[in-house]
Amino acid sequence: MDNQRHQIMHRILTFLLPFVFAPLVLAQDPFAGDSLFQKKTTASITPESSLVEPGDYFRVAFTLDLQPHFHSYYKNAGVIGDPPSVDWKLPEGFTAGDLIFPRPSAIKSEVGGVAATIYGYEGKITYVARIEVGEDVETGKELTISGTFNWQECDDRSCLMGNQEFSFTVTAGDEPTFIPENEALFEAASKELPLDNSAWGAIATEKENQIRIEVLHPEGVEIKEPVYFFSSDKQVDSQAPQEVEMKEGSVVLSLARNEGNEELFIDAGEVTDSLSGLLTFGTEYGPSSIEIDTALTPDAEINAAGGHASVGFVAATDADRAAGAEVYNVDSKPDVVTLGGAKEEKVTFFYGLGLLFLGGLFLNLMPCVFPVLGLKVMGFVAQAGEDESKIKNHGMIFGLGLLMAMWILAAVVISLGLNWGEQLANPIFLVTMIMFFYLMGLNLYGLFELGTSLTGVGGELQAKKGYSGSFFSGVLTTLVATPCSGPFLGVAMAFALALPPAQAFVAFTVFGLGIASPYILLSFFPSLIKKLPRPGAWMESFKQIMAFLLMGTAVFFMGGYLKQVGDSHFQQFLFALVVIGMGVYFYGRWGTPGTPQKKRVITGYVLAGVFTFGGLAWAYSTAKPPKPGLAWHEWYPGIIERSRPKNRIIWLDYTADW
Repeated sequence: MDNQRHQIMHRILTFLLPFVFAPLVLAQDPFAGDSLFQKKTTASITPESSLVEPGDYFRVAFTLDLQPHFHSYYKNAGVIGDPPSVDWKLPEGFTAGDLIFPRPSAIKSEVGGVAATIYGYEGKITYVARIEVGEDVETGKELTISGTFNWQECDDRSCLMGNQEFSFTVTAGDEPTFIPENEALFEAASKELPLDNSAWGAIATEKENQIRIEVLHPEGVEIKEPVYFFSSDKQVDSQAPQEVEMKEGSVVLSLARNEGNEELFIDAGEVTDSLSGLLTFGTEYGPSSIEIDTALTPDAEINAAGGHASVGFVAATDADRAAGAEVYNVDSKPDVVTLGGAKEEKVTFFYGLGLLFLGGLFLNLMPCVFPVLGLKVMGFVAQAGEDESKIKNHGMIFGLGLLMAMWILAAVVISLGLNWGEQLANPIFLVTMIMFFYLMGLNLYGLFELGTSLTGVGGELQAKKGYSGSFFSGVLTTLVATPCSGPFLGVAMAFALALPPAQAFVAFTVFGLGIASPYILLSFFPSLIKKLPRPGAWMESFKQIMAFLLMGTAVFFMGGYLKQVGDSHFQQFLFALVVIGMGVYFYGRWGTPGTPQKKRVITGYVLAGVFTFGGLAWAYSTAKPPKPGLAWHEWYPGIIERSRPKNRIIWLDYTADW
C-alpha cells in the first residue's frame, strides 16, 4: 500500500515539475551555457557630442559586452562568420562611415568540431563610427539619429545573431560640444584603434603562394613580439602559422596564401595586386597596431625589374634612404635664401663686429650727438692747456667713461638673459618698441623737443677741471645718444644677444668703441676739428631724414604686432597712436617756456598729459592675442595627440615675424 502511494506521488511530481520550471527554462538561452544565471551579452551606443558643427564630424561608439565563452568577429573572421554592422537612419546632410575595428586577437576555437583560428574579440570591445555633418545642415535644429547595431556571437557549439536598436539626438551649432561623461570611453577606445601609418612603409612580394611582407617602422619606434598580421582582404591563410623575423628598422613576415579550406568552409582568397590588413605588435607602452595597404608584386616581376619591389604608403627602400642621406643631411640647418633665390650669406662674428663698429661711428652723426662732438674735444684742449699728452689722456679717459656706460648696459642685458628673438614674440614688448620709435620719429620731425637738457650736460661738464670731468662726460654721452640710437642699438643687441656671453660682451665693446673713436681720434689730432662740417641748416634736414628711418622701423615692428593681436586690436592700436601724437603735439606746441603760464599748464601739460597717457593706456590694452575663433585656436602641447584619435586634420600655422 505504501509502495503504491509512493508511485502515485512520483507520477504527480513528474507531471507537475515541467510546468513549474518551464518559465525558468524558457527564460534562458538554450545555447548560453550551463548556468541558469549566466551573464547575457549587452550592447550600448554612445555619441561623442551633443552639439555638432556643420562641415565637421563626430564619433559614435558601439560597445559590445559579450557573455562568457562567446566571441564576435573582426572584418575578416578568419573562418565563416559575420562582423558587426550598423543599419543607419540619418537626417538629411549626415553621412556615416564604416565601423572602425579595434585590435583583434587570434582566438583558438572550434568550428563544427574542427580546431580553428578565429579573428575576433572576447569580453568587452568598442567599435567606432564617424558621422560627417554636411555644411548645409541648418544650425540650431535638433536632429534625431537612429538605427540598429547588428552582430554575430559564437562559441564552440553554436552561434547567435544579436541586434540593438538605438536613437539619440544632436543639435547643429557653431561650436562642437563634447559630452564630458563620454570622454573616458572614447579615450580608452582610441587606444585600441590603429595608429597613424603615415610614417610607416611596407613592401609585399609573393613567390609560389608564399607572401613576404616587410614593414618599415619609423626611427625611434621599437617593435616587440608578439607580431601578427590580420588579413582584411582574405588573401592570407588564417589557419597557417606566421613566421616573423625582427630586423633593424623593420619586421618581416612570411605568410601562406589562402587557397581555401573545405573542412572549415573557407573559400580561397581572390588574387589581387594589392595586400591589406592589420599588423599588430607589442611596444614598450603596450600592444598596438597599424593598417597596411600596399602593392603585392610577384617575385618574377621583381627580378625582371632589377630586384626592386614597390612600396605601399611610404615610397622608400633601404637603398633609397641611404642615397637620400648622402644628398640631404637631416642634422644640418637649411640654407637661407633671398626672395630672388640667391643664398643669403651668414654674418660671421668678425664681419658682424665690423658692422657694429661702423654703426657706432655713424651714430655720432645723429643730431643729438654731432653738435657737441667738436665742443667736447675743444674742452679737452682747454683743460690740458694745449699739452698734447694731456689732451690725449683726456680723450682716452672720455672714451673709457663711454665704454663703462656701454659695459654696464651689456652686463644688465646679458645677465638678465634678454633674448631679442623671444622679446619680439611678446606683444607687450612690440607695442613698446613701436611707440618708442614712433615718438622718437615725431621728436626728430620737430613736433616736440625731448632730451635737449641732456645734450647740454656734456657742455657743462667740459668746464670741470680734471680727468673726472672727461670721464663722466663720456658716460653722459652714451645717455645723450640713447634717444636717437634706436636703429643702431637695436641691431647691435639683436646680433650680440645671439652670441655666447663672452662674445656678446665683446660685441657691445666694439659698438662702444665705434661711438668713442671720433673723440679719441680728435684728441690725438685736434687740428681735425676745423675740418668738421659746421652745424647749420643741414643738421635740421638730416634730423628729419632720420625721422623717416625711425618711422620705417616702427612700421616694420607693426607687421609682427598685427599677426599677434589680430585686425581688431591692431586697428584700435593705430587710433591710440593718433591720440598719443596729438598729446605730444599739444606739449610741443604749448608746453614751451614762451607760452603764457595758464595756457602752458592747461593745454601744454594737462591736456597733453590726458591725450598722451590716455593713448598709451589704450595702446597697451590692445597688446593681447584675440580670442580663438571658429577656425584658429591657440596652440598648446598635446593638441595633436588629442586630435589624432578623432582623425581630425590639423593645420599648424607656424611663423616668425622678425
